[in-house]
Amino acid sequence: MVAVPARQVLALGFLALLLPHPSCAPVAAIDGAAARSDDGARWILAWSPERFEEVLVKRPDLVEPNLTMLADAYGDPALAPQAADFHARLLRARIHRLGAAPSAAEVDALLTLFLVHPGRFGHVPELRRRIVASWPGALDAATPPPHSLRARLLREMNALPEFDYEASEKLETAWGLVPRSSADRRREPPGPFAFEDDLSRPIAASVYSLPSDLIDLAGATRLLGAVRALDARRELLVMTDQRPLPAEAAGEGGELPWEVLPTFGRLFSPWPRDPLSLVRRPDGGVLVLVRPNVQPQREEDFYLGRELVQTLPERLDRAWKGVTWGTSLIPFHNGQALLVPEAVWIDLHAVEIRALALLGMPRVPVELFGSPTGVDLYAAAVERAAAELGALYGRPVRFVHPLPSERPAAERPALMARLGGGAGHDLDALLTLLPGRKQTALVADLTAGRRLLAAAPAAEWAGFRAGYGLAPPAERLPGELTAALDTPAAAGLDTFLDLVAEHLGKQGMAVERLPLLLVPTRLLARQEELRHDVFKITWNNVVVETREGKVRAEGFASLLPAGDKRAAAAFTRAGSALDLLPPLVRSVILTGGYRCASNHLRG
Repeated sequence: MVAVPARQVLALGFLALLLPHPSCAPVAAIDGAAARSDDGARWILAWSPERFEEVLVKRPDLVEPNLTMLADAYGDPALAPQAADFHARLLRARIHRLGAAPSAAEVDALLTLFLVHPGRFGHVPELRRRIVASWPGALDAATPPPHSLRARLLREMNALPEFDYEASEKLETAWGLVPRSSADRRREPPGPFAFEDDLSRPIAASVYSLPSDLIDLAGATRLLGAVRALDARRELLVMTDQRPLPAEAAGEGGELPWEVLPTFGRLFSPWPRDPLSLVRRPDGGVLVLVRPNVQPQREEDFYLGRELVQTLPERLDRAWKGVTWGTSLIPFHNGQALLVPEAVWIDLHAVEIRALALLGMPRVPVELFGSPTGVDLYAAAVERAAAELGALYGRPVRFVHPLPSERPAAERPALMARLGGGAGHDLDALLTLLPGRKQTALVADLTAGRRLLAAAPAAEWAGFRAGYGLAPPAERLPGELTAALDTPAAAGLDTFLDLVAEHLGKQGMAVERLPLLLVPTRLLARQEELRHDVFKITWNNVVVETREGKVRAEGFASLLPAGDKRAAAAFTRAGSALDLLPPLVRSVILTGGYRCASNHLRG
C-alpha cells in the first residue's frame, strides 16, 4: 500500500471498491512466515506490534497485504478489541521511530497506518468507527511526538469527510492539544443567562475566525494589528487553521498581541457572529450559546462555539468562571437583531425560519400575500415567533417597520410587498443604532449611494478597483455601480429602507441616511460560481461600544475614501466616533461586513 495523504482517501476508497476482495489477494508473509488468506486476521494478531512495525519499515512491499489483514481483524467483532490494542501499539511504535522532525513522506506513511485500509475506512462506517476509536490510545499528552506533529496529524484527519467533530474532539483532548473537552462543559438546557446590549458597555473580548481558504495571512495581520492599535486592553481571540502572524507581530519576548486558538484544519466560516452568542450566566461567567438553526453550506459552524470552549486559554477560562456552552432552544440570527438596553430591534425576516415552522410551511408563501387573509396568516406567525425571540433576548421585540396588523386590511398586501424588498439582507448591514439623549438610527440609502458615486473623485476608483479585484477600468466603475442601483431588486430594497427610516422616525429616533453601494459580482476579475449577484459596500455593518462615557464604532473601511469621509461625518453628527479598519476583502465579497466577521463579549 502506497502511503497517501489523507485528503486522497476518498479517491482511493472508490478505486478500492473496484479491486478484488482481500481474500483473493496473494498470501502475505513476514520473515518467511506465511498466512493463509482465510486465517490472516488471527495470524497477524499473533505478532508483536513492535516487531511487526520493524518489519514493515524494512519491507514496504508487505504493508498493503498485511494491513488488509488487520482491517479483516477489525471487521470481525470477536477480534476487534484485540485489533484495536494491536493497532494502537503499532502506531506508538511508528511514532516513536519518527522522532521530532519527520519528513512529509514519513507523515503520509504514518497516516496510512492510522487509516489501515483507505478504501474500507471511507466506505464501511462500522469499521471506520472501530479504527477511529483506537486512535486516542496511540498517543497521550505526556509522551512524544511533539505538539507540532500531533497538530499536523489532526489537521490531516480533519480533512477526511468521514471524520466527524466528536471523533476530532476526543483526539484533541487525548493528545493534549487543547486545555479541555467541550463535552465536559456542555449544559443542556443552557440554563439562565443574559444577553448584553450592543451599545452601552465596552468590549472586553473580540473573537475572529480566519480560515485559510478564505482569509489571507496578510489581510488577517493588518486587521488584527489595527484592532490592537485601537484598543490595547481588549482580549483578541483568533480562531484559525493558520498561524496569523508573521514574526513582526510579536513583542520583544516573542509573544503575539492576540491569542491564537487553533482549529486543527477545520475550516469554519469567517463570520463568527452568526453561529453563536457570548452571554452571561447569573454568576457572571460566560456561556457560549450555540445557534440551533444551522445555515445551509455552513454546517461546520455549528461546532465553532464548542471549539472556542475547548481552546480558550486557561487564564481566560478562569476569568470567565469556567466557560460553558449549550444549544439555544429558540432559533436566532445575530445579524438580524440589534440589541439596545430596553429592546431588541428586528425585521420580519429575522423570524422567518420560526414563523415557517409554526405554519408548517417549507417556504415563505408569497403567493398568499395578494390578499389580506394570506398576509394576516403569515403576519400572525411572525408576531408569535417574535414574542419567542424576545424571551430569548430577555427584552421586548420591536420591529423596525410597521406590521401588517397596524394597517387597514386593504393596505396590508401593499405593505407586505414593500417589506419583501428587505428579504435576503441582514439587518445589521442596513441599520445602525447609536445611543444618546435621543437615539439615532443610521439607515442605509441607495439615493445617498448615487450621490456618492457622482461626487467621488476620479482618482479614488483605481484603489477601489484594485482592492476588490474588479475587471472594468477604473473610469467605468461609477457608471457600472450606478446601473446596479437601478435594478428591480435594488428598487425593492430602496423602498424597504425608506419604510424603515420613516417608521423609526415616528418612534422618536433621530434618523440619518448613510450611502449604500451594490457591486455586481460579474464585475470581479476572478470569475467563479457565487450564490449572490451583488455584494454591499456599506458603512452600517459596524460594532458600537460606550467606554468611559464616549461612544465609538468600528467597522471595515470601504476602500473608497470619499464614502468613508461621509460616513465618519454622519457618525460624528450622531455623537459617535467611527474607526475604520483594513477590510477582509474576501469576506466583504462574500457578503460579510465587519460586524459579521467578529463576535464580542462586553464587560
